[in-house]
Amino acid sequence: MQNKRGQGMSTNAIILIILGIVVLVVLILGFTLGWNKVAPWISASNVDTIVAACEAACSTNGVYDYCVSGRDLKSSEGKLKDVTCNYLAEQQPAYGIDKCASIKCDNVFIVQASDEGSLPNYCTDVGQVIQALIEDTLYSYICS
Repeated sequence: MQNKRGQGMSTNAIILIILGIVVLVVLILGFTLGWNKVAPWISASNVDTIVAACEAACSTNGVYDYCVSGRDLKSSEGKLKDVTCNYLAEQQPAYGIDKCASIKCDNVFIVQASDEGSLPNYCTDVGQVIQALIEDTLYSYICS
């Protein structure tokens, strides 16, 4: 009989293959289930991104982007959903969003309301936008 030996895999190769499979599984789970469920510690604060977007809306005179467009803000204090740059500048100055001198949100009114259904009660003119932060979501209502 001839002395034939098969070439074996090195330990390093086996470790790299296992590590590659683990990374692939994490990527698949992250993209299918969502990264917040797979690794909640990854979702960091996006306050700087929101501040930059609001500054860009102000410098380009983007009235809709500044006054009406909703953004989801995540910070160490919590999350705010659908907040606008105008709302953050007027009601939440701690986030560092400055009021825009070149944009006037004349048709947007921020009120204190307990539920979304009461927003139409604040309408006085057609086309007004009534906004209220209820729990952690900014609700908007366009008066008709």
